[in-house]
Amino acid sequence: MGNPDDDPPQREPDVAPEKEPPYQALFPNLDRISSSSFRKGTVSRQRINRALAVIALIPVVVLAVILLPQLFSR
Repeated sequence: MGNPDDDPPQREPDVAPEKEPPYQALFPNLDRISSSSFRKGTVSRQRINRALAVIALIPVVVLAVILLPQLFSR
């Protein structure tokens, strides 16, 4: 029935939880990519190429949305 402030502080665990790399939230499987992922004809290479195409397409679409209305309004 003592004051809770009188209790000794609890010890920190000896093993700290493993810290995730900074890219882990966006690219959770990036650490699993190896040179075999880029071999011609593999499914992973096809997926990588599709992802790169989508990433490259995003700025093109953004620029088109911005510039096309300006071209037609003249």
